[in-house]
Amino acid sequence: MKRRFALIPAYKPNENLIYFVQSIEARGIEVVVVNDGSGEEYLPLFSQLEKNSRAKVIHFYVNKGKGAAIKEGLSYLNKIEDDFAVITLDADGQHSLKDALYLLDKSMESEDSLILGCREQSKDSPLRSRIGNYITNKVFALSTGVNIEDTQTGMRAFHKSLIPELLLIKGERYEYEMNMLLHFARKGIRMKEYTIETIYINDNEESHFDTIKDSARIYSQIIKFCGSSILSFIIDFLLYTICFLFSGSIILSNAIARIISLHFNFFVNKKFVFNNNKKDEKNLAGEYISYLGLAAFIFAMNTLILRGMVEALNINAYLAKIITEVVLFTVSYFVQRHLVFAKKKETVRENNYAASLK
Repeated sequence: MKRRFALIPAYKPNENLIYFVQSIEARGIEVVVVNDGSGEEYLPLFSQLEKNSRAKVIHFYVNKGKGAAIKEGLSYLNKIEDDFAVITLDADGQHSLKDALYLLDKSMESEDSLILGCREQSKDSPLRSRIGNYITNKVFALSTGVNIEDTQTGMRAFHKSLIPELLLIKGERYEYEMNMLLHFARKGIRMKEYTIETIYINDNEESHFDTIKDSARIYSQIIKFCGSSILSFIIDFLLYTICFLFSGSIILSNAIARIISLHFNFFVNKKFVFNNNKKDEKNLAGEYISYLGLAAFIFAMNTLILRGMVEALNINAYLAKIITEVVLFTVSYFVQRHLVFAKKKETVRENNYAASLK
């Protein structure tokens, strides 16, 4: 039988952690706990944990963050040669052990997949948690094209073969878990969701998740895309204005401005927004051709809409240019995100929902 491990990052836990670990071990699961710099006053608790359980306890003497703690535990587990599965659990005991066993079984059945415990939010869930989940879920779907019902779940199971991939992911604090999902979505690694019991102790008051600060981290790709598009628009609009002043031709002015600004936009998006990875340079020609195809389509639509607004509706040529760019912005984003700069899918993503485990 494969070994099973529970990895628990712990920051200033209460004494319930000891009983939680003992309960996990009673079900045949080995435990690794990472003390994420909880402070000297918590050392007696961790010492008691070591005396009253078989758990491996790893200590940070300064707080490094949840992501750093998880990766430290993964580094330890990565040195074990036996075949095993791992599940990450929160130290506050808000995870059902029945669910943990269920997800570990699922990870053994799908060794190439990340297994996620999906909590169902209801009107009884803390408002803070509902807002945080809603925001991050929607933005995650928008930026990746992958629907995950619970992006904030700390219950994640996986086979040891995924550990090297997990150690490559950036992020030292809470954003590591978000980056994990983004990384797997971009690489086409399967993610499967199974419904788990939703447990909030004391209305989730002990959570260290900052709804605004940590949720904003996942917006980075969209923010970078908007910045790239704004800079490209400024270049495009200035060139269009200068050319139109001298030529009076909408088509010529739009063409010159578009050719220059699109090349700027392509290389900025390639390097900083979607594909910031030197290993992808071999795909440059294919991406460039795809981008030019998109640019040609956008230019044709841009010109048609622009001429129609100016000549048929008698709208000011400069105002019409601004309106046209805004209309085509969304189209450009989704085509670039899902076609031009999309990663090749290694596997097909699946979402599976088990019956609620009571």
